[in-house]
Amino acid sequence: MRPGVWIGLALMSGVLALAGPAAAHRVPSADELTAMAGATGPPTDPACVRGLISTLDVRWGALFATHGNGCPSIDRTWVLRRTAPDTPGSRWGELRQGISFGVCASDLPGIPNKVGVDLGVCAPPSRRVYAPSGNGFAFKPARLPYGQSASVTGLRWSSWNGPRAHGSGTFVYHDRYGAGFRVAVTVTLSAIDDCGSNRTYLAKQLTAARPQDRSFVRAYAARWFLQCPGVIGVPGR
Repeated sequence: MRPGVWIGLALMSGVLALAGPAAAHRVPSADELTAMAGATGPPTDPACVRGLISTLDVRWGALFATHGNGCPSIDRTWVLRRTAPDTPGSRWGELRQGISFGVCASDLPGIPNKVGVDLGVCAPPSRRVYAPSGNGFAFKPARLPYGQSASVTGLRWSSWNGPRAHGSGTFVYHDRYGAGFRVAVTVTLSAIDDCGSNRTYLAKQLTAARPQDRSFVRAYAARWFLQCPGVIGVPGR
């Protein structure tokens, strides 16, 4: 093979490798976009949305607000489906609308995970389980807070990702007067629920590692229920 041909093939191979897998959706035609926008409740101006139709499963599509000139200044996503594409009388219908969605099976019943992910409207549940950490999520955190004056530090986890996670660490307490103590404890996390697409432990409970230390942590030994990061109100469903 000539050197020039070999170099050309190598460059093309590199470009293909960088390009990655092709997206499994397409942009609707003008007529299709009008039909999709008319299926939202209330009907949406086609000039104010962009649309996608799945090519993995042509029953599914989505619309996204564009905030164009003269359009409502709102963040909105519409998920649409149709029962019998390419047949007379087949029309789009709205499955759900909202600002964002989490796990496909929970928030958009019926949509296949691959379709929801490719359209960018939802996600499969995370393989990992997380714990709330401030405004985010932590995997096997080294520290868990217990109010303003206490925390468990130096956590080491013997199990994680199952219905319960088990760990051990040091319970550290300091009050505003400077008094405090340190006690070895075991920690159990449980009550897995979805926080968006992240499976998350939403309950924690601790026990003193030594019976003689139980009185020190009695006030903190009850099961503490947590909130999804960034959510105000009762967690879970």
